[in-house]
Amino acid sequence: MMLIKFLKLSKFAIMSFLFMILFSCDSITSSNQDRLIARAENHYLYLSDLERNLKSFSSVEDSLIQATNYINNWAREKLFFGKSLINLPQEKISDLTNLVDAYKNNLFINAYREFVLKSTMGSFDTKSSIKSFYEANKQNFLLKEPIFRFRYISFPLDNVVRKQITRRFKRYNVEDVKFLDSLSFQFSSYFLSDTVWLNQIEVREQLNNLNQKQKELFLKSPNYYEVKDSLVIYLFQLAERLERGNIAPISYVENTIRDIVFNQKKLELLRSFDNDVLQDAIKTKKFERY
Repeated sequence: MMLIKFLKLSKFAIMSFLFMILFSCDSITSSNQDRLIARAENHYLYLSDLERNLKSFSSVEDSLIQATNYINNWAREKLFFGKSLINLPQEKISDLTNLVDAYKNNLFINAYREFVLKSTMGSFDTKSSIKSFYEANKQNFLLKEPIFRFRYISFPLDNVVRKQITRRFKRYNVEDVKFLDSLSFQFSSYFLSDTVWLNQIEVREQLNNLNQKQKELFLKSPNYYEVKDSLVIYLFQLAERLERGNIAPISYVENTIRDIVFNQKKLELLRSFDNDVLQDAIKTKKFERY
């Protein structure tokens, strides 16, 4: 009965109770009464340190194991570090200290740069930059393979508005799009985003209900295909094919251009930021060359 009540306690209460069992009541405490639970030379481990680092536990036994392992690993790390400072050659210690300092500096510098970039890039007009870059570099975006605009739907043969669905799917004006969208819950599967350009592999993945010959014919030019089995009808429409060697539509290369202009802007800002830091330090006499 006592164990059940114990397991219902909060994590903090469990940990406090646990370490009251593990360690004697006359343990040293800090000024804020944080219980001291271990010492390794001149390093001290407190109960609050364990609460921050221990994972959640499912039982008292599990918490005891985790606590013991953590304390032993903590002590081992501190003791090994102390021995390394005593036994390593001074030259090696100096080299390692320099590496640690350099790594620490880089962590802070990179974190600060990212902080500045994040606040600055928020006002960057990506859409306008993408369009400008595309217009200035169209010849760099020639297609290396054909791309397609394509749509398809599949639905049960016994659908009561089958003829209307088929007619509207073929015609596909604004009203037809709204109509088909309203019935999409009745479709077994569908892809109606025919303003999106797809490569040949992406289109072929959607043509599983066409045989190889039908796929080849379908992809040659704008075409309509209708396939049935015993339960389902499949409608395919190739809206447009753009051949290899043509300039890719901006929508097809937009993500690539976004990465390019974003990285260009990022490098530009970093160069400007690095230069500003140096110039400001010179003006305020925080940096002087001798």
